[in-house]
Formats: sequence, C-alpha cells, structure tokens
Amino acid sequence: MIEVKKNIDDEIVRLFAEFSQMHLPVLLDELNKWHPPVDVFETEDKLVIMVEIAGIDIGDITLTQSEDIITIQGVRKENFVGQAPIFHHMEINYGPFERNIKIPPHFVGGKISAKYKNGFLTIEIEKVSEPVKEITIE
Repeated sequence: MIEVKKNIDDEIVRLFAEFSQMHLPVLLDELNKWHPPVDVFETEDKLVIMVEIAGIDIGDITLTQSEDIITIQGVRKENFVGQAPIFHHMEINYGPFERNIKIPPHFVGGKISAKYKNGFLTIEIEKVSEPVKEITIE
C-alpha cells in the first residue's frame, strides 16, 4: 500500500484509542476502511440503494443481508505499476471499504437485485406487501 503521511490521522487514532481504552489494532482495522458515498431512496414499490464505487472489480464487492441490514464490502486495489508515485494531491480512497444500510421494516424480506454499472452499485429491494390485520377488541 502506498505510504502517505497521516500525522493528523495517526494522532486522532492515538487519542481516540487512549480515551476509549480499546486495543489499537482493533481500532486501526476499523478506521482503515473507507466509506463510499451512498444514496438511499424509496419509490412506490422499491427501496433503492446507490453506492459510488468506481474503479472496483465486481469480484471485489460483497453484499450480505442480516435481518434489516444490508452490508456492502469490498476493496479498491491500487493500480500503480513500478515504483510508488509521489502524490501532490490524493482524494481517491484505496483499500477496504464497508457500508451498512438499515432497511425500513416494509422492505425486510423483499426480493433483492443488484447491478454494477458506470461506477455505481445499485441495489433494489422490493416492498413487502402485508395484508391488513384485523385487531380484535376485548
């Protein structure tokens, strides 16, 4: 991985680890993941999750569902040939990423489909139709 000076980031991690009394390796593992931008919106019959993850091979992306959470994980690999470049400006994140999206109750259990096109991962979850339940008054 390309070494980029992260003096401020290192200091923040150190301070946070001291205050939380966590083991630094556990904390660093979580902080080393980047978080791609996500849009989540609802249409009449679907929940749509759009994730901006350009430059990532489809085989490096994993989608999982656990009850009402969709987890999107993957890795953006560095494509630098030969000696590591000297950066003058760096905004593109490389390495592992993860996002956890909470699904509203009326979509939990709905059919899920996913497409990756033009740098966007689009996940669609169909709305679950629930019959009206009659409540007995005692």
